[in-house]
Amino acid sequence: MKNFKGLSKIITITLLASLLMAGCSKGKGETQSETQPKQTQEQTVKIEESQSETVPETEEAEVLPEGQMRSILTGEIVDKTVGEKRPVAVMINNIDEAIKQQAGTSAADVLYEAVVEGNITRMLGIFQDTSKIEKVGSVRSARHYYIDFANNFDAIYCHYGWSIYAEDRIKNEGIKTVNQNVGSAYFQDNNYAAPHHIFASGETLEAGIAAVGADRNLPDGYESCFKFNREDTDLELGTIANKVEIPFTYSKPVLEYDSATKLYNKFQYGAPHTDANNGEQLKFKNILIQYCQYEDIEGGSGCQEVGLNGEGKAIYVTDGKAVNVTWKRADASQQTKYYYEDGTQVKMNPGKTYIAVVPTNFDITLSE
Repeated sequence: MKNFKGLSKIITITLLASLLMAGCSKGKGETQSETQPKQTQEQTVKIEESQSETVPETEEAEVLPEGQMRSILTGEIVDKTVGEKRPVAVMINNIDEAIKQQAGTSAADVLYEAVVEGNITRMLGIFQDTSKIEKVGSVRSARHYYIDFANNFDAIYCHYGWSIYAEDRIKNEGIKTVNQNVGSAYFQDNNYAAPHHIFASGETLEAGIAAVGADRNLPDGYESCFKFNREDTDLELGTIANKVEIPFTYSKPVLEYDSATKLYNKFQYGAPHTDANNGEQLKFKNILIQYCQYEDIEGGSGCQEVGLNGEGKAIYVTDGKAVNVTWKRADASQQTKYYYEDGTQVKMNPGKTYIAVVPTNFDITLSE
């Protein structure tokens, strides 16, 4: 078992984390404080020497059948009627008491998980083909840094409620989001108690997008923040990573590699992470773990500021191996991109990607 941090020495560290009791200051649409009990966490860290991966600079232009293209989200071949559309990004509840009804996650092409107040996490599912969204949710309120996750793919951000910081950013920057005031976008499932009862479908989200007048098409010449191999390609270098454990305080995600499918099966809260729509366990081809500085906003009742500008350490995992990489973003007008140590951009394998945006003091455990 290896704890992976991306430097070249071995240390042992004890982290004592006193977790926040308060919920985030609420804006419109926030109906319930989400606070969790305090915990103390002790972690032992073994830091491994980083690896690099050499990627070709150029390759011959690919010729695809007429009307088809590579997806900006998965690198898979899709019809242009889908691939030229802006994705939608939906804020999804991930608190323990609501995960049994969590729906639509298996249809997401990219799934983010990051910390909000009280050390709970929320997810952002990014979908390009809304016809695949039977039901998604429960849909929860916006946090200002999740806007950056959506912007990485020029996705239309969909949320029900907002923190005061997200509300200020959305209004000040004139961002067209599909929010709680767009009645056609969301519906209630009264089998569940508030605030875990708001859901959407592909059809209702499309109605919401039309209602706010958001442009549905990607700009001409748009380039994805991801680069992909054309075919599945094993990493030549790296640390064996058949099991990846991420120490988010409550969800504690674990991703286990299945060599038969060459995909990672996701677990959380000690059980398979499944989609209530179909009972399917979530599976990913790629895992990106992005280390960022988290800080409490002063006077913000536990709301977080996440350092997404500049550069930092990251880990790329695919096909049972992990390599150290670096993330870079100059400012909020740019996309976040990932690079090998030799400076070339990471080329991922075609398929779905799970991205965990974790605090810099987290220790990711990789097991053989």
